[in-house]
Amino acid sequence: MPSFVMQRLGIRALSDALALGAMILLGSCTGGEALKRFEFKSDALDSQLTTVNVPAGGELSFWNSLDLSYELGSSVTFRVSIQPQDASSSTEVECDALNPSMMLMSSKTQLQNRVNQSWKLARMSCGYGPVVEDQRLQVTAVPVLSGSVEIRRLVLELKR
Repeated sequence: MPSFVMQRLGIRALSDALALGAMILLGSCTGGEALKRFEFKSDALDSQLTTVNVPAGGELSFWNSLDLSYELGSSVTFRVSIQPQDASSSTEVECDALNPSMMLMSSKTQLQNRVNQSWKLARMSCGYGPVVEDQRLQVTAVPVLSGSVEIRRLVLELKR
């Protein structure tokens, strides 16, 4: 084979390897298996409920996707109640939606005291687990807003 054909094949193989590596890296950055996606609208901020199975040693991580406008000093949190099916008491987890530990595809602008903020996906600095044994968990989530907040998109995602 001529050298220019070999060179083109080498470039193609390198390009394919880089694309595969990028997909693997992005997959590992966006958490584990998605279990449930809670979508909240500005006119429907009621609590939502789901049941998930978590294997022994498993953990729940909480992610969000949002597009908001708010005044400085406002807050947006998710209050999550987790109750194992065979337990009488639940665990409360509070997640600050505006201060995640990692964000993908984010944008933030501020004009005077009004902030417009959005991101496609962000890992929040809260979680649950690891669990000692296989558990079936009832998870209830509700957003809690304080101050002047305009919601264009507000999503909480549970991942294992």
